[in-house]
Amino acid sequence: MPKPPEVSVVIPAYNEATYIDRLLEALSRQNFKNFEVIVSDAESKDGTEAIVASFKDKLAIKFVEAPPKGPAFGRNQGAKQAIGAWLLFLDADVHIDNPDFIQELVNKTKAKGWKTSSAQLRVMKGSLLGKIGHSQVYLNLMAHTKHPIFQGYCMFTRREVFKKLSGFNERIQYGEDNDYATRAAKYGFGFVKGLYYYVDPRRYQQEGFRLLFKNMKHEIYRLTHGFSVEGNTAEYHFGKHKKRGD
Repeated sequence: MPKPPEVSVVIPAYNEATYIDRLLEALSRQNFKNFEVIVSDAESKDGTEAIVASFKDKLAIKFVEAPPKGPAFGRNQGAKQAIGAWLLFLDADVHIDNPDFIQELVNKTKAKGWKTSSAQLRVMKGSLLGKIGHSQVYLNLMAHTKHPIFQGYCMFTRREVFKKLSGFNERIQYGEDNDYATRAAKYGFGFVKGLYYYVDPRRYQQEGFRLLFKNMKHEIYRLTHGFSVEGNTAEYHFGKHKKRGD
């Protein structure tokens, strides 16, 4: 039997045809080749499946369908298909310009002895609010506490730890990424310095100050409710975004 890949890249998607091609192209250019890609698609109607199929010759890629029950459910369904020792969760609108991104993430995470990590977040041009709302400085600060958080855009974790923690909490509609980081921290957690991924500002372009205040309320809730967000009623509108270029 062939040796399983070291890394399984899991991408939840819901009508991401105009974004996911950029990410898949970046993954196809990685110098590190010992990985598979699993696209967990929430029954998209915009041709996402065809875009994924067009990368069959460039990537070891699987397309799995999962009902549109939110990012936590989609990620968990994708992870069930994974066979790599490490899981790298990336959102479909993320961009990576470093051809050694995965290799550096693996090497530096192992060197630190962490079981869960992320790279440094940067926001693409197009929204000042997006840059304000995505504070890597705050994330780095929280990483030195017992209750760190990271953004769902880029999450790297050992599959064995993911299984122990039963994956993402599907009862949480907003902040399941923060919740996972807090639960995984006891196994070793941190942010890799000098390694960057880029977030599309589309959410802030569409929602503006409403999203900024929503995120601030979410973090205040987490800090004042025992670092738990399960009771937070904030909602995440999965798949409701403008197409790239609109």
